[in-house]
Amino acid sequence: MQSNHFVDRLLEDLQDSVIYRTLTKGEEILQLGEVCDYVGIVRKGSLRMYYIDAEGDDVSFAFYLSNHIFTNYEGVLTSVPSQLTIVATKETDVELIRKSDLFAYYETSIEAQLLGRRMAELIFLEAKKRIDFLLFLNPEQRYLQLIESTPEVFKCIPQKYIASYIGVKPQSLSRIRKRLNEKGY
Repeated sequence: MQSNHFVDRLLEDLQDSVIYRTLTKGEEILQLGEVCDYVGIVRKGSLRMYYIDAEGDDVSFAFYLSNHIFTNYEGVLTSVPSQLTIVATKETDVELIRKSDLFAYYETSIEAQLLGRRMAELIFLEAKKRIDFLLFLNPEQRYLQLIESTPEVFKCIPQKYIASYIGVKPQSLSRIRKRLNEKGY
Protein backbone atom coordinates (compact mmCIF):
# COMPACT_ATOMS: atom_id res chain seq x y z
CA MET A 1 0.00 0.00 0.00
CA GLN A 2 1.34 3.39 -0.96
CA SER A 3 1.72 6.02 1.72
CA ASN A 4 -0.95 8.68 1.70
CA HIS A 5 -2.03 11.71 3.70
CA PHE A 6 -3.49 9.49 6.47
CA VAL A 7 -0.15 7.77 7.00
CA ASP A 8 1.79 11.03 6.65
CA ARG A 9 -0.40 12.59 9.34
CA LEU A 10 0.09 9.56 11.58
CA LEU A 11 3.88 9.74 11.18
CA GLU A 12 3.82 13.47 11.86
CA ASP A 13 1.75 13.05 15.03
CA LEU A 14 3.96 10.19 16.24
CA GLN A 15 7.31 11.61 15.10
CA ASP A 16 8.83 11.23 18.60
CA SER A 17 7.99 7.50 18.55
CA VAL A 18 9.20 6.67 15.02
CA ILE A 19 12.06 4.14 14.89
CA TYR A 20 14.47 4.54 11.97
CA ARG A 21 16.33 1.47 10.65
CA THR A 22 18.59 0.67 7.75
CA LEU A 23 18.45 -2.95 6.60
CA THR A 24 21.15 -4.64 4.57
CA LYS A 25 20.28 -6.78 1.55
CA GLY A 26 18.94 -10.12 2.81
CA GLU A 27 18.25 -8.85 6.34
CA GLU A 28 14.90 -9.96 7.73
CA ILE A 29 12.80 -7.37 9.50
CA LEU A 30 10.11 -9.95 10.30
CA GLN A 31 11.07 -13.58 10.77
CA LEU A 32 8.90 -16.66 10.53
CA GLY A 33 7.29 -17.28 13.93
CA GLU A 34 7.94 -13.75 15.20
CA VAL A 35 5.02 -11.57 16.27
CA CYS A 36 4.78 -8.40 14.19
CA ASP A 37 4.31 -5.49 16.57
CA TYR A 38 4.75 -2.55 14.21
CA VAL A 39 3.56 -0.81 11.08
CA GLY A 40 6.33 0.45 8.84
CA ILE A 41 7.00 2.54 5.77
CA VAL A 42 9.80 2.03 3.26
CA ARG A 43 11.64 5.30 2.73
CA LYS A 44 14.32 3.98 0.36
CA GLY A 45 14.90 0.51 -1.06
CA SER A 46 12.60 -2.48 -1.22
CA LEU A 47 11.23 -5.34 0.86
CA ARG A 48 9.68 -8.66 -0.04
CA MET A 49 7.13 -10.57 2.04
CA TYR A 50 7.13 -14.31 1.42
CA TYR A 51 6.09 -17.67 2.84
CA ILE A 52 7.20 -21.26 2.40
CA ASP A 53 4.50 -23.41 0.80
CA ALA A 54 3.67 -27.08 1.48
CA GLU A 55 6.28 -28.20 -1.09
CA GLY A 56 8.97 -26.13 0.60
CA ASP A 57 9.02 -23.46 -2.12
CA ASP A 58 9.60 -19.80 -1.34
CA VAL A 59 6.52 -17.86 -2.55
CA SER A 60 6.47 -14.07 -2.78
CA PHE A 61 3.31 -12.60 -1.28
CA ALA A 62 4.03 -8.86 -1.53
CA PHE A 63 6.65 -6.31 -2.52
CA TYR A 64 7.13 -3.01 -0.72
CA LEU A 65 8.94 -0.21 -2.52
CA SER A 66 9.63 3.42 -1.58
CA ASN A 67 6.69 4.99 0.29
CA HIS A 68 4.88 1.67 0.68
CA ILE A 69 3.39 0.73 4.05
CA PHE A 70 4.27 -2.74 5.32
CA THR A 71 3.21 -4.90 8.22
CA ASN A 72 1.79 -8.28 9.07
CA TYR A 73 -1.41 -6.72 10.35
CA GLU A 74 -2.74 -10.00 11.70
CA GLY A 75 0.15 -10.01 14.16
CA VAL A 76 -0.44 -6.38 15.08
CA LEU A 77 -4.11 -7.08 15.82
CA THR A 78 -3.88 -10.53 17.43
CA SER A 79 -0.24 -11.11 18.46
CA VAL A 80 -0.26 -14.35 16.43
CA PRO A 81 3.23 -15.44 15.28
CA SER A 82 3.85 -14.68 11.64
CA GLN A 83 3.69 -17.31 8.93
CA LEU A 84 5.36 -14.79 6.64
CA THR A 85 8.86 -13.33 6.46
CA ILE A 86 9.74 -9.79 5.39
CA VAL A 87 13.25 -9.34 3.96
CA ALA A 88 15.19 -6.49 2.36
CA THR A 89 15.93 -7.12 -1.33
CA LYS A 90 18.60 -4.41 -1.22
CA GLU A 91 19.78 -1.83 1.33
CA THR A 92 16.55 -0.35 2.65
CA ASP A 93 15.64 2.49 5.00
CA VAL A 94 12.43 2.07 6.96
CA GLU A 95 10.46 3.93 9.61
CA LEU A 96 8.56 1.88 12.19
CA ILE A 97 5.78 2.69 14.61
CA ARG A 98 5.34 0.16 17.40
CA LYS A 99 1.91 -1.30 18.09
CA SER A 100 1.88 0.09 21.63
CA ASP A 101 2.55 3.65 20.40
CA LEU A 102 0.03 3.28 17.59
CA PHE A 103 -2.77 2.00 19.82
CA ALA A 104 -2.03 4.63 22.50
CA TYR A 105 -2.27 7.29 19.78
CA TYR A 106 -5.68 5.96 18.72
CA GLU A 107 -6.93 6.63 22.25
CA THR A 108 -5.99 10.32 22.16
CA SER A 109 -8.86 11.59 20.02
CA ILE A 110 -11.68 10.72 17.67
CA GLU A 111 -9.58 12.10 14.82
CA ALA A 112 -6.76 9.69 15.73
CA GLN A 113 -9.26 6.82 15.78
CA LEU A 114 -10.51 7.84 12.34
CA LEU A 115 -6.94 7.89 11.01
CA GLY A 116 -6.38 4.44 12.46
CA ARG A 117 -9.60 3.12 11.00
CA ARG A 118 -8.77 4.52 7.58
CA MET A 119 -5.32 2.93 7.66
CA ALA A 120 -6.84 -0.42 8.67
CA GLU A 121 -9.33 -0.13 5.81
CA LEU A 122 -6.53 0.53 3.34
CA ILE A 123 -4.56 -2.49 4.62
CA PHE A 124 -7.68 -4.63 4.22
CA LEU A 125 -8.27 -3.37 0.68
CA GLU A 126 -4.66 -4.17 -0.28
CA ALA A 127 -5.12 -7.73 1.01
CA LYS A 128 -8.39 -8.01 -0.93
CA LYS A 129 -6.67 -6.86 -4.11
CA ARG A 130 -4.02 -9.57 -3.66
CA ILE A 131 -6.70 -12.23 -3.16
CA ASP A 132 -8.57 -11.06 -6.28
CA PHE A 133 -5.27 -11.02 -8.19
CA LEU A 134 -4.74 -14.70 -7.40
CA LEU A 135 -8.34 -15.86 -7.75
CA PHE A 136 -9.56 -14.07 -10.85
CA LEU A 137 -6.55 -13.51 -13.11
CA ASN A 138 -4.46 -16.00 -15.05
CA PRO A 139 -0.65 -15.70 -14.84
CA GLU A 140 -0.39 -13.60 -18.02
CA GLN A 141 -3.05 -11.19 -16.72
CA ARG A 142 -1.26 -11.03 -13.36
CA TYR A 143 1.98 -10.14 -15.09
CA LEU A 144 0.29 -7.40 -17.13
CA GLN A 145 -1.44 -6.02 -14.06
CA LEU A 146 1.88 -5.91 -12.18
CA ILE A 147 3.45 -4.02 -15.09
CA GLU A 148 0.54 -1.57 -15.08
CA SER A 149 0.23 -1.07 -11.32
CA THR A 150 3.85 -1.26 -10.17
CA PRO A 151 6.31 -1.09 -13.08
CA GLU A 152 9.18 -0.09 -10.78
CA VAL A 153 9.08 -3.56 -9.18
CA PHE A 154 10.90 -4.90 -12.25
CA LYS A 155 13.89 -2.66 -11.50
CA CYS A 156 14.49 -3.87 -7.95
CA ILE A 157 13.01 -7.37 -7.54
CA PRO A 158 14.68 -10.44 -9.11
CA GLN A 159 12.65 -12.26 -11.77
CA LYS A 160 12.43 -15.48 -9.71
CA TYR A 161 10.54 -13.58 -7.00
CA ILE A 162 8.26 -11.91 -9.53
CA ALA A 163 7.53 -15.36 -10.99
CA SER A 164 6.53 -16.74 -7.59
CA TYR A 165 4.40 -13.63 -6.95
CA ILE A 166 2.33 -14.25 -10.07
CA GLY A 167 2.20 -17.97 -9.33
CA VAL A 168 4.52 -19.48 -11.93
CA LYS A 169 8.01 -20.95 -12.19
CA PRO A 170 10.76 -18.69 -13.61
CA GLN A 171 10.73 -20.64 -16.91
CA SER A 172 7.00 -19.97 -17.32
CA LEU A 173 7.58 -16.28 -16.64
CA SER A 174 10.14 -16.25 -19.46
CA ARG A 175 7.56 -17.80 -21.81
CA ILE A 176 4.91 -15.25 -20.73
CA ARG A 177 7.34 -12.40 -21.37
CA LYS A 178 8.26 -13.81 -24.78
CA ARG A 179 4.59 -14.22 -25.76
CA LEU A 180 3.79 -10.67 -24.66
CA ASN A 181 6.80 -9.27 -26.52
CA GLU A 182 5.58 -11.02 -29.67
CA LYS A 183 2.18 -9.36 -29.16
CA GLY A 184 3.85 -5.96 -28.85
CA TYR A 185 3.65 -5.43 -25.08
